[in-house]
Order: sequence, then structure tokens, then C-alpha cells
Amino acid sequence: MGVGLKGGLREGLRRYFLATRPCALLSSISLALTGGVIAMRLYTGFTIAGAAVTLVAAVGLSLFLAAENVFDDYLDTLRGVDMPGAPRITYNPHGFYSLGMSVGQLRNYSLALFGAGSAIVALATFLPNRPLLPLFLALGSPLLFLYPAPRGFKYGGVGEIDVLLMGILMVVGTAYAVSGALSLREVALSLPPSIITTSVLLADNMRDYKWDKAHGVRTLPVRVGMRATSALYAALVFTSLLLPAFMVWPWGLLSLAVAPMAIYSTLIVVGVVRVQLSTAVKFRFYTVLALTVTYLVALSLPRALP
Repeated sequence: MGVGLKGGLREGLRRYFLATRPCALLSSISLALTGGVIAMRLYTGFTIAGAAVTLVAAVGLSLFLAAENVFDDYLDTLRGVDMPGAPRITYNPHGFYSLGMSVGQLRNYSLALFGAGSAIVALATFLPNRPLLPLFLALGSPLLFLYPAPRGFKYGGVGEIDVLLMGILMVVGTAYAVSGALSLREVALSLPPSIITTSVLLADNMRDYKWDKAHGVRTLPVRVGMRATSALYAALVFTSLLLPAFMVWPWGLLSLAVAPMAIYSTLIVVGVVRVQLSTAVKFRFYTVLALTVTYLVALSLPRALP
């Protein structure tokens, strides 16, 4: 019986973990790491305390993003957008359709994840000279929950703006938590990873274009068409590729090593190169990972920042 209980607990934890879209959480981790590295390079130097705060921030931001992902599934299930045959269900585990969670469980789970992330922010306010941390929570919360809302960013065709702003907040907020300092430099340095994160959402919306158009989901590709969206996607990828070379001299040039991958990934996403969807998703993931790692390395190296 004990074995059965352990097996049931393990399976329950697995379901709840998969419902958060674990691969997507890597973006929040990368944004937190970027913020921590920026703070330590600009203000504090590399310290164990700074690294610890960065890791705690990564956990907190992952909880917030998980809350948004689950809330998105909750609302889209209620609206009938997520249903058998939808791309969201076909290519990733879905809390309701794939993992056997009820709609109420999705809602409650999302709120619990948000509460856990908020608790981390509340505890972090006890750090010396960090009085503005609640302000980051106040600014970020509407971005989290208004993204999937019926009249929110996603259905208004401006979800990408939401993700860009959220990325900037995550990087700057982590940098502030680590250092207690706040300036426009952190905002500027947050742009490359925030832009590449935005491109991931745009690529997903391009993938879902036909389904979303047929079901009244007015994402950006549905509103402006695939030709304009393809141009925007290419611009986002190449901006995130080139910005480090100008902002983090000279080590930002490392990002150019990813150019062949970025070009090929872009050709896949815009439909010039045809491959299986699973291959396209993996290649895009590796490209984003490579861009993130090279940027973090560039930030970490000596004389990278004036």
C-alpha cells in the first residue's frame, strides 16, 4: 500500500509539473540569470550572496510564469479555444485534456503558483535597501493575468508587447534584488534576452495561425497576416543577435557565432525551409539557448561593460 501511495504521489507531482509547460520555464530562468549577472558585473562583484539571490529569483520568476501558463490553459479551455485538435494540445501536455486535471484545479493551481511567487517577493523585501520589490510585483501581475484574459493582450494581438515588457521587468527586477540599485543601464541590457523571448511567443503564434484564425483568437499573425509577421520575427531574431555586439563590447561579438543557427531557424519559422514540426521546435529551442548562453558569457567576461 505504501508503494501505491508513493506511486500515486509521484504521478500527481508529475502531472502538476507538466501542466506548467516546463520547457517554457527556461526563459524565466535565463532572464533571472541575466539580471543577476548584470547586477554583479555593474555593482556588487560576483559573490555567493548575489548568486543565491539570483537562484531564488529564478525560482520565483518560474513560479510566476508557470502561473501564467496554467491560467492561460484554464481560460482557453473555458472559451473552447483549447480542444482536441488544437496545436496547444497536439504538441504539449495540457492540464485538462492530457493530464486529467479539472478546470477548477487549473484555476486553483494557477493561483497557488502565483501566491508562492508572491511569497518569495514578500520575503525578499526584508533584504536591506530593497523597498521597491513590491512595485515590480504590482507592475508584473497585470501583465501575467491580462495576457490570456478574454479582452487581454493575447486576444488583442499585442501579446508580444506583454512578453517583452515582462522580460524587461524580470531582468531588471532580479538585478535590483541582487544589488539594490536601479538605473536605465539594466533596462538597456535586458533587451537582447527579452527580445529573443518575445520571438519564441511570436513563432508559437505563427505555428497556430490557422487554428487561431478559425476560432476567433486575434493574435498578431491573425491581425496583420503571415507576411508581415514573418518579417517581424526575422527582425526580432537578428536584433537579439546583433545588439550584444554593440552593447557588450568586445565579448558581445560572441553572439555572432550563433548567426548560422539563427538564420536557419528563421528560415524554418517563416516557412522557407520545410522540416517536421518536432525538428523545427527543437532547432528553435537550441538557437534560443545558444543566444542566451553567449550573451551571459559575454556579460560575465572582464571588460565587457564600461
